Amino acid sequence: VRVMEAPSALVVTVEIKEDRIDEFLAVITADAVGSRLEEGCLRFDVLRDKETANKFVFYEVYKDEAAIAVHKETPHFKPWMDFKASGGVIAQSVMKMSAINFSG
Repeated sequence: VRVMEAPSALVVTVEIKEDRIDEFLAVITADAVGSRLEEGCLRFDVLRDKETANKFVFYEVYKDEAAIAVHKETPHFKPWMDFKASGGVIAQSVMKMSAINFSG
């Protein structure tokens, strides 16, 4: 009997440099839209803090860990990595979770 692996979820919290928010929004929108087209991506939401305009949360759910690895190799993911490398992110935290009661 094969036990189904729970989908893998990422909850990413970022704080963006205030003078780079417009650039960030363009980059993360392209990443989210492209990610949603990936076979292994079940959900990719971008949320903005109502009280602190430069804080955002990404809620991503993938079929499994392999789908996350594929995601990190896609062309739409690279601009996000480039944005981070250029210093646009003040702080970032990532929680890796199992989606045990998930509705896609």
